[in-house]
Amino acid sequence: MKTVIIIVLILIIFLGYLVFSGKKRIKEDEENIKLLTIENYILLRDSPHADALSKYKILKQEDKLRFTTQNGYTLFWLELHAETPHGVKLRGLDGYGIRDREFLKYTANLIRKITQVK
Repeated sequence: MKTVIIIVLILIIFLGYLVFSGKKRIKEDEENIKLLTIENYILLRDSPHADALSKYKILKQEDKLRFTTQNGYTLFWLELHAETPHGVKLRGLDGYGIRDREFLKYTANLIRKITQVK
């Protein structure tokens, strides 16, 4: 009987941890999405510090910023997109969208670094 109670308590603690970490991740994603604005897109495009602070090469096109590895493989890009709430859309090409959260976090951190240097 004691072992059943211990197992149930462990399961409750584990499920509580999952719920807490999920809420934390959702909040972090919402904060990162708020940084995908046209102003920050222009900051990334025009900043002289963007290339130095980025671990990826940033290829600047007319309406798109492509983030590529050193050998030229495009991982993701940011594009101006009128239908999104903030006007900028992130398109992940690596991992069939699975890594989009990672790319979003990377882009948000890069924007934060550039604003600190500026």
